[in-house]
Amino acid sequence: MLDLPFSNESFDVVVEKGTMDVLFVNSGDPWNPRPATVNQVNAMLEGVHRVLKGDGIFISISFGQPHFRRPLFDAPQFTWTVEWSTFGDGFHYFFYILRKGTRTSNDQGSIEKTEMPSICLLQEELEGEDYIFRTSIDDDES
Repeated sequence: MLDLPFSNESFDVVVEKGTMDVLFVNSGDPWNPRPATVNQVNAMLEGVHRVLKGDGIFISISFGQPHFRRPLFDAPQFTWTVEWSTFGDGFHYFFYILRKGTRTSNDQGSIEKTEMPSICLLQEELEGEDYIFRTSIDDDES
């Protein structure tokens, strides 16, 4: 996770669910996480960025809210755009889509919230073979 043993530009898509959340468990103040936490998260993101192909997509599913994640995703060494949406009722998960190859600007409105259809979190829905295909990560209108 912090030292991915893969060649550069090996993957079209990288998916993580909760990995970054684990790194934040003992981070202290969420507005100002401990330097050790920031270093670990940066190592993870740098590894993901490195193994993604030039137009690759990183999907991060997290409890971490955009105002806490954006400073890390928008670090100057990364060349990706950031979009996000929420799913779940009451207690939200955040679904981040980072597209490598273009840079999100650093202004306050740079992270874009995308509107996606509600995702049912009932067990029988999650176990369906087409669950991942019901999440929209591609720009194609097919």
